This record gives sequence, structure tokens and C-alpha cells, in this order.
Amino acid sequence: MTAERPRVAVTIGDPAGIGPEIALKALTHRELYDFSIPVVFGNVKVLEANRAVAGVTLQIRAISDPGEARGEAGTVDVVDVGSLSMADFKVGEGSAITGAFSGKCLETAIGCARKGAVRAVVQGPASKQAQNAGGYKFAGFRETANAMAGCDDTILITLGKVYNLTRVTTHVPLSEVPRLCSRQAVLRVIQLTHKGMKAIGYERPRIGVAGLNPHCGEGGLMGREEIEQIIPAIEDARAEGIAALGPYPGDTVFLNMKAGEFDVIISMYHDHGNACIKLAEFGTLFNLLAGAPFPILTVHHGTAFDIAGKGVAGETNLLYALYTAAGRKVPA
Repeated sequence: MTAERPRVAVTIGDPAGIGPEIALKALTHRELYDFSIPVVFGNVKVLEANRAVAGVTLQIRAISDPGEARGEAGTVDVVDVGSLSMADFKVGEGSAITGAFSGKCLETAIGCARKGAVRAVVQGPASKQAQNAGGYKFAGFRETANAMAGCDDTILITLGKVYNLTRVTTHVPLSEVPRLCSRQAVLRVIQLTHKGMKAIGYERPRIGVAGLNPHCGEGGLMGREEIEQIIPAIEDARAEGIAALGPYPGDTVFLNMKAGEFDVIISMYHDHGNACIKLAEFGTLFNLLAGAPFPILTVHHGTAFDIAGKGVAGETNLLYALYTAAGRKVPA
């Protein structure tokens, strides 16, 4: 049975945040061990200190590499990444120490994935500010993981229980969006979305592409981006054998996905897609780095320093990321 189950790395994220707590809570779900061998990259002492916070009685077992993980429900196999004690930081406050540690956990886990020791990597909630203070000078998760995995042409797919989403543009002024939604840019996102969804088990993902303008431009009356850029990009993707569909009006595209017409949505700009998916599924979202050589995922929420150590954090986002990392659909 062990040989048939993929090893999946999961980091504890920032040890001053809710990462250790939700990692322990997620690993109480015994069904994970039916189809995967979770390997935690973190610190034994920190996890032991968080057992009471998480309200669990799991055994914590130190291992030196992922190959030693047994994948036994009730036992957490931990690759101890460097020395760290609870006295080195204050729960609820990110610092250079906690940021350096969370960055090192991710770097070590990705290094193991590059060698084939684990199938996928899931990062627990980390602080960009703390990681930068700790020496990992990157803008965010995508840039950090790209550098560690040796890749650069990637995008983030936000995944949920029902809805999945990618974006052509992200953190740019709205006034710049039409110019950035070029035929080449839209095609690139379609291609990377196709690759990313295939990496997590979709044999031929159906990709619903949203329009930019109201009513998809109404035949050019409300904008020509659909005619001149978006539709040609969809046609280019179809010529490559990709199941790209649309464009669909932005105000109804999520209804099409709810009806089961496709597997992932591509929106043209940040707030259109994000507002919809966060309203529908905020408590179940996680991110996939599409275009990476192996699945790299993280939760779609922060370290929640304000509730760290209080035992009230939910593990659903991390649990679903672990399902996906192992090549399984999230529970219905």
C-alpha cells in the first residue's frame, strides 16, 4: 500500500501563525492516509507545543528525509528543518526568525520534490513581510516558489470546492487592463491553466474564458477587446487541442460553472474573478502554481496572527490542498 501512495510535503508555514495548528488539525483526517503519505516540513518542538492548541493527540515523529515517512494515521512524520524553539519567537508576531524558518521549510520541501522524493508541495500560511525580513526577498508566493523550483513562466490558479479561477491580469491599475489583455497574454494564461489543471488530474480541462467588457462588448458596441484579442486567443488555444470555451459575459460566467459547463474560469482582471470566488468559497480556497514542474500549492489565506494560539483556526483550505496535491478531488 505504501508504494502506491504518493508522498506529499506540507510545510507548517510561519510558526508564529496558525500554520502549525491547522497542519495538525488537517492530519487528524484519517482518510488522507488512504491515498497519500503526508510529510511535514517544520519543527518537532513547535508541533508538540501546538498539540494542545489544536486539540489533538497525534504522535510527532522526527525523520531525516521523506523516504522514512510511514504514512500511518495518528502519527505525524516531520522533517525537522533547522533548530527552532518556542522561546525564539512570540506566537502571533511574525519576525525575521519566523520568516527565515518558513522560507527554509518551503525551500527544503521543494528541493525534495525536485529530486523526486515527494510528488507535490503544499505551503502552510506564510507571511511575505516576515520572509522578506528573514532573507527571502521575493514579492510573493509565486515568485518565491519560482526561484526555488527553477521556473519562471507560471500563474496562480485559485481552486475551491466548486469554483476554480485564473486571471489574465492581477495587481495592476484597472486603466491598464485592456492593454494587457492582448491575444498573446490571454493565450498564455489559457495554455498555463490547461497545463496546471492537467497536473492535478483533469484529463482535458474545460476552460471558460470571461469577456472583458459588459455583454462581451455587445458586438463591438461596448468595446472591441473580445473581437480583436480574446476570441482570437480562444481560437488559437482550440487549434492546439485545448478545450477553451467562450467568451462568456463576466456577470454570468460563474453561473455557467455552477451548472457544470466547465472546470475553471479565466477572468480578465483581479477583482472580477476574485470578488466572485471569495464570496462563494472563501473558507475552502487554495492556490496552485500552474506551470511548475510538479504541483506546488498554498492556502488562500494568511497567517492570521490575531488568532494564532487560540485554537479556533479552521483547517479546510489546507485539507483540500492536500487532497489536490495527492491527485484527488476534494470531498463533495
